[in-house]
Amino acid sequence: MQFLRNVDSDTLTPYIAVTCILLVMSSFLVPFPVVMFVQDLLFFSYDHTAFIRPSEAYSSFSFGMIWIAIVLFSFFLTKRIYEKKDLKYNLTIVHAVLLIMSIVPFTLSIYHYHYVDDVGIHSNKFETISEVSIAWEDIEEVTRSVDNETYRVYTYTISDGRETIAIPYDPQDHETLAAQDAIKQQSEKYDWEIKDHFR
Repeated sequence: MQFLRNVDSDTLTPYIAVTCILLVMSSFLVPFPVVMFVQDLLFFSYDHTAFIRPSEAYSSFSFGMIWIAIVLFSFFLTKRIYEKKDLKYNLTIVHAVLLIMSIVPFTLSIYHYHYVDDVGIHSNKFETISEVSIAWEDIEEVTRSVDNETYRVYTYTISDGRETIAIPYDPQDHETLAAQDAIKQQSEKYDWEIKDHFR
């Protein structure tokens, strides 16, 4: 911390410039393999019929990388301004705290997922790191969000009267297709009516 407070901004220029550029450029590519790898490492099970990674998981990880780049650039810029005014730099701790805050979007991205197994549907919503589960036999309502014009299905929403889980649907994603098949199979078993909500 003392080193960062005293180091000259010109010394930092090449390191921060390269780091910021790499972080911003890679923020569009790196989240996909990293999120998939870490989630598989933490949550993979052969019992899963489908494991869905919502787009928000990747977006949040990308935001975390861009956030670090912004904080580093802010550190460099404010340090240079202080040096030009010949003032003692006192924002090191502020920037350290801002860097630590990047842990939040990274954590939320890793702990945001849905999966389907023989027991039911499980979800870890974006704003929490605790898992919510609904057993197949407890499901009271299943609805689909459908486009008015194209009849494209966007989400399946499952509710047991207390908890609600909304699972994204993408016909090009085999995991969401597997989840849809599981829901349809269970709907035949438990005689649910899947209702369409047009939008």
